[in-house]
Amino acid sequence: MQTYKSILIGVISIGTTFSVLAQGNFLNLNFESANVSGYAPSSDNVPTTSALPGWTASSLQPGVGGGQYSTVWYDAISLGGAFISVNDANTGFGFAPLQGKYSAVLFGGASTSVTISQTGLVPTGTLSLQALMQWSGAAPVVMVGVQTINMVPLQTFGNYTLYGGNISAFAGQDETLSFTEPPPASNPPSELILDDIVFSTNAVPEPATWALLMCGAGLFGVTRQFRKP
Repeated sequence: MQTYKSILIGVISIGTTFSVLAQGNFLNLNFESANVSGYAPSSDNVPTTSALPGWTASSLQPGVGGGQYSTVWYDAISLGGAFISVNDANTGFGFAPLQGKYSAVLFGGASTSVTISQTGLVPTGTLSLQALMQWSGAAPVVMVGVQTINMVPLQTFGNYTLYGGNISAFAGQDETLSFTEPPPASNPPSELILDDIVFSTNAVPEPATWALLMCGAGLFGVTRQFRKP
């Protein structure tokens, strides 16, 4: 049993122990630079440059097009529409920040996706991108440049999960980093709460490798359990 526990700890530590690089020239990756002073909760007219410094906010509706949001919401919860909000602890109802004072919240509507993005230098030596996320209705889409990044769950906490994906191919390059919340299959809105984005020097297993590691650890445990004394 002790050996089995050691294997599980080793598997988990692959994703949960990581070193954080300087974040290149990307800005506000933890959303703590928000300035919503003077705006009441549920305001929909906070300048994007104040609520999400460093980020561009936009929407896209297939067949119709989209565009940038010059303003976003503060402490808002969608009843079905697509929009972006920066939320603090006053929001409540399960949409409070994951870490720190602020989190970005993306709501996908019935046929509209929303995106936050920014362009910067991916630090030399980067192996993975990691972020705290809580989502429902539709899985978020994470991209570096035009490449969709496979984000695997590394560790689950009480109200969010740490995800990570391999971006080693982009280290040392200027790239656009984007997070998109698509429309849900039914019952809009879909929801993504996002926080603490980091570039890490630790590798993250690809999804298939991660699944094999976990299955291997589980099978080892079953074998140990049923082995005769």
